[in-house]
Amino acid sequence: MIDLKNRLLHNHTTLSEDEAEQLHHGAGSQYTVEVKPPRNGDIPSTLNQFVRGITEYQTKWLGLSNASPVIAYEIRRSQSGELTYQYTVPSKRLERKLRTNLSEQIPGLGFETGVDGLPVLKDDTIGGGLLTVGRRDCYPLRTEYDIPPINALTAALHRHAMWDTKFVVQILFQPKIGEPVRNRLWIRRAYKQLGYLRKEKPDIFPWHDRPATPRERQQADAIEDKAGSPRFDVSIRFLVIGAGEHTPSRVKELAGAFNHFEDATTGQYLNTSTVRSLRESRFLEFADAVRRREFDDWSLSFQASTSELAALVSIPDRNQQNIRTAQP
Repeated sequence: MIDLKNRLLHNHTTLSEDEAEQLHHGAGSQYTVEVKPPRNGDIPSTLNQFVRGITEYQTKWLGLSNASPVIAYEIRRSQSGELTYQYTVPSKRLERKLRTNLSEQIPGLGFETGVDGLPVLKDDTIGGGLLTVGRRDCYPLRTEYDIPPINALTAALHRHAMWDTKFVVQILFQPKIGEPVRNRLWIRRAYKQLGYLRKEKPDIFPWHDRPATPRERQQADAIEDKAGSPRFDVSIRFLVIGAGEHTPSRVKELAGAFNHFEDATTGQYLNTSTVRSLRESRFLEFADAVRRREFDDWSLSFQASTSELAALVSIPDRNQQNIRTAQP
């Protein structure tokens, strides 16, 4: 049944000249900053200070709707195999704030104007995938690291790996505020789960009842910390360009690099979903969603804490030939 489904569903489409031209241009009203890691100097493993500094809470409709800015972090690989890291914000003021906060946390970081559109050309194939958490998102991902966790993705995209393919790895995030009913339900489910983890587990026979294990208590503590801290809506998307029928394999390779974010204590992990459709126009819709950098039907978003997000948007400290670094 699965093989038949995969045969019936497309996993990529080929761009015409007009389609490539449309995707090649930016969506407008966006400010993109490419960041270049310093060649020498320490880079923090995660960017907690940056995430806290760039966060702005905004609501509308008497606090019922979230109007906070959506920020995008992207890792791109061009035709030459060169890797670039960039952030996109919706205003010039936020761009200045972004540069200031990144410079404070990573001295020696270089900045250039980034790229708004997608690196696509006529006759390129496009496809992709999404990541979302495998367990309830009240269970946090890993947050403690000795080196930047984005190193794993950077290593997977070295110039000799998947050399015939271009990529856009996009992480969207927006502060979680407003929507009081939905937020209250999320917190209620989180506390219900941690209450279950902490309580004594009954058995059919009373003498087999057991207290919570140390791991269950650690999980409950992690959920309580996350529920009581600021959170973000997060979406992780892969746009795979030029891989043709190998697109699903490329998606799996990219997803494997994110295994470093899994947490052995909480059991949280990231689950992969490859874009498949009977209609090839759906791949254009997916690529356009990546180009516009907006939450929409192509998001599979989940909630992450500040510490989780700070790990996801980290800057690599690898000495790799295809990384554009700042001049000394």
